Amino acid sequence: MMQRIAVIVLLFMSSGCVALNAVSAIPGTLVEAVANQFIGEEKSFPHSMRKTLAAVQRTLQELQLDIDVLEIQPDGGYGVGFGNERLDGEITLRKQTILLTTIYVKAKGATREESVEQAIIDMIGAQLKTIPIDARFNPEKYNNLRLKPNARSTHLGWFRPGAKLEVSRSGNNEGWLKLKLPSGKTAYLKGSIINEQEKQKRKSIQSQTE
Repeated sequence: MMQRIAVIVLLFMSSGCVALNAVSAIPGTLVEAVANQFIGEEKSFPHSMRKTLAAVQRTLQELQLDIDVLEIQPDGGYGVGFGNERLDGEITLRKQTILLTTIYVKAKGATREESVEQAIIDMIGAQLKTIPIDARFNPEKYNNLRLKPNARSTHLGWFRPGAKLEVSRSGNNEGWLKLKLPSGKTAYLKGSIINEQEKQKRKSIQSQTE
């Protein structure tokens, strides 16, 4: 697997003609898997970041999904993780101006779910037409994500207790779990795994007091 990844990286660094010929020799499923990492639906809305994030939360709740992870990103935007037993999804919110926000939606099950991506974008647009201008993300049922397994470390965002997340145990730091954020960075949460089936990709998380 490591050899295949190295080959793909080298191909992207090669000249266009050589890369095209070489990529054609890679099995189609592998090419599709790599390409799908960079594909999703994107749309900009003439609304503030705060209002758009509120619309994202309400949209996912209406679809019986909800925001499972919300990451605060350095550029003032947010990364959203959501999913269930059938699909995994991410939404990125980027601030273009005070009143212009771009969202990028990516959803996948066994393959990329383009219809799900489009449905989410359409519903966010509909929500933005009806919710109050001062609407905002509701953090009431969320707990904190931290940079380190320490309640006093930098706050990186929130997670929803009870959500099924891809986590791992944090070494000797009892009561702390590691979680990969939408950006790919690692965060820590205070909680325990309810579902102990290690073969299951997602595990239900029970929060603990920080």
